[in-house]
Amino acid sequence: MPHQLRCIRHVAASVIVCALITSLLPSFASPLYAKTVDPKSVLGDTTMPSPNDVSQRFPYGITGKTPPSLLKINYQGQPRYHKHRINLRIFQGCPQIEISEGGRLWATWFGSNVQAERAPFHEDQFSVISTSADDGKTWKEVFVFDPSELLGRGASDPLLWKDPKGNIRFIGLRNIDFKGQDEFATSAWEFTMLDPENEHTAWSAPRLLGNKNMSVMKPLIFPDGTILRSMDDFTLVRKRDKVRIRFLKEDVNGRPIFVSELPVDNDASFAEQMPFIRKDGSLFTFYRARNGQKFAESDDGGETWKLGGYYPMQFSINTKCILKRLPSGRVLLVANDVQMKEESGKRIYCYTDENGKERELEKHKTARTRMTAYLSDDDANTFTHKMLLCDEGQISYPSATLGKDGAIYIVYDQGRGVIGQHTIFLSKITEADILAGKLVKRESFLNNIVSRPSDQGGGRREGDVL
Repeated sequence: MPHQLRCIRHVAASVIVCALITSLLPSFASPLYAKTVDPKSVLGDTTMPSPNDVSQRFPYGITGKTPPSLLKINYQGQPRYHKHRINLRIFQGCPQIEISEGGRLWATWFGSNVQAERAPFHEDQFSVISTSADDGKTWKEVFVFDPSELLGRGASDPLLWKDPKGNIRFIGLRNIDFKGQDEFATSAWEFTMLDPENEHTAWSAPRLLGNKNMSVMKPLIFPDGTILRSMDDFTLVRKRDKVRIRFLKEDVNGRPIFVSELPVDNDASFAEQMPFIRKDGSLFTFYRARNGQKFAESDDGGETWKLGGYYPMQFSINTKCILKRLPSGRVLLVANDVQMKEESGKRIYCYTDENGKERELEKHKTARTRMTAYLSDDDANTFTHKMLLCDEGQISYPSATLGKDGAIYIVYDQGRGVIGQHTIFLSKITEADILAGKLVKRESFLNNIVSRPSDQGGGRREGDVL
């Protein structure tokens, strides 16, 4: 009997300990699902002051709510030696692409005449807006977003996207060092084109979106006209156990509905998430992480998210990729087709060729090369079709838009500060090209130059230190 009692006590104690551990687990483990929070607590108070407020009358009383503007360049009568001319530029990258209803292409990217990217305030950095009326054959830079006159700071991560009504919008991210005294030191401002068929279109007044980075990935448009914007707090990158990855849901009039937060993931870098709607109505997104792309899913329109871990196929290691639902129902992925492994403490970058054979990269041993377009037939469960777009050097940061004729326009950058490179490329392809693994459509092309300063007397030179 004493032996039986000891056994019973042992079992009971084990049950109690297990129950206690189970009750404590949620406080130790990362939560499985995202949560929604008050938009104002994340975006800041975006209510604008009265038009008569001193902060609204540039250049006096500059605050984080002093509106920025777009500057027209390369117009008839402009002084020849303006400071944004391309032959002064030594650094540029992170492009975006959009197309008007009439077929005019628009692109944007950031650049500098002085230095490479310098977070968090990006001094001496501006965003260029360029346009093409001949399907990307020739381009003209027509506007810049340059907040340098506002206390000497800079712009970063511009975006072009098309809203539910077909209007093209531009988002400029402005960065000013207010020494911690203004919640809008970083602020996202959105302008709408009023005449996108005109190279020097008029623009709407800018709208303050918030104090987070929401200008890297195009918003998701729902069938009812509501949108889901991707957000990230870049000031918290590499700060452990901080919530950074968020989504902002807006109604058709631009009013915030909710902000959802993904659970903390210390593997995440600049998250750059871009969800699409699956055929069953759920949402799926990749987000950028240290060893590849992780994914998350939502069954309630982006209000809550479940983390899924690393995607089985490795690609775009700690760099941006994009996802887009195509009219055919297939899902487009544009990403760096590079895998990474370690042998004897050494990183080896490789890829899988068309015969399924693993090959080590020879020319450019980096995760940022082999820009590739993929197609999925099964809602991003697998990507069984692919076509290489470019593997000439460091290639990164794709953006895509769709033409009316089924064309897919994709831009990406090459060697942002590399001598002879710092190029913005444009490729025009179709689903048929990707399915064939090569160009089969007469109108398709790869790697037309949108912008390369070194072709026009600019660019980084020997001895330049960025």
